[in-house]
Amino acid sequence: MRSKLRPGEEAVLVVRRHPIALAWPVVVVLFLGGALGAAMLAPQRAILAAAGAVFAAAALWALWRYAEWRRDLWVVTTNRVIDESGVLTVRMVDSPLETIHNVACEQSLFGRMLGFGKVTIQTAAEHGAVSLEGIAAPEALRNAIIDMQVRRRTAVAGGGVGTQMTRSGS
Repeated sequence: MRSKLRPGEEAVLVVRRHPIALAWPVVVVLFLGGALGAAMLAPQRAILAAAGAVFAAAALWALWRYAEWRRDLWVVTTNRVIDESGVLTVRMVDSPLETIHNVACEQSLFGRMLGFGKVTIQTAAEHGAVSLEGIAAPEALRNAIIDMQVRRRTAVAGGGVGTQMTRSGS
């Protein structure tokens, strides 16, 4: 996580896209690896050179997709939800828990079987709603946001604004 946490703030949950997002790059690289192996048996060296170049390009593309996957994450803290993405150009968006009005979770049958889905967060900000597609454990993200909102409201109502909140699940 590249965002700095504020004093007294704790990360409650960190989620990223499901690893299935890397399936297509892996399939392409494996297929082209097989094609490269077959090209080694060809009598013309030009075929091997072309297959090698295509395989190298696909491998670089797959590495780039992996780097993007590693850097694209959402963090629920005791105060806000942080959305970070980007490898060379970094984008960080904070949504304070107080500005989040609605959190919806949607999973297809395939998504339920593999543990991924879509989370939509409606905020009071100009952009309105943010949809996060292909999120691993979308229900955990939704529940963590709602849990932190309830804890903050309870702390404010009870006069314990400055009290330390514990991690969920601890």
